[in-house]
Amino acid sequence: MTAAPASAFWAGSTVCGSNKGSFCLVVVDRGVTMVSSDAVGILVLFILYFIVIIGSIAMLIVALVDIVKRPEWQWKIAGQEKILWLLLVILVNVLAIPALIYWFNIRKKLIAVERAAAAGQFGPGHFTYAGWEPSPVAQVPSMAPPGWHSDPSGVHQYRWWDGTQWTEFTSGPPPPP
Repeated sequence: MTAAPASAFWAGSTVCGSNKGSFCLVVVDRGVTMVSSDAVGILVLFILYFIVIIGSIAMLIVALVDIVKRPEWQWKIAGQEKILWLLLVILVNVLAIPALIYWFNIRKKLIAVERAAAAGQFGPGHFTYAGWEPSPVAQVPSMAPPGWHSDPSGVHQYRWWDGTQWTEFTSGPPPPP
């Protein structure tokens, strides 16, 4: 079998043998370069490795920014631990697996909690270390009709309510000291 002359190939073309350890013929603008197919394979693996490492680092950064920006109450309501996921993403980020698990699983739960809180599904209140604590119900002064009512201060038996506020008029003896 005869080899084709280099002029039979156009610039930028590559021809490789099928045997292990064979050479590739790479035609460039000013000549022919022989490259081992093993070297080409190693180069391809190196490029893939580089892409995976860069992607892993990028996913680590994106996941870390998202984890840090979420408030603690979202994590508590979602039943997750913020510190755990921070440590997993930072310390065990082999091939970005913890970052990807966070991004496609845990983050969905946190977004659902965020949307539910925005819609008011948890009611008025605030989050403590023990969990969600509802705000005390504000006591709206009753619109009782004007008249004698039990003295709210407890100093006298009755105090006059004028329909909007308590007055200084009292009735009954003050309780004994």
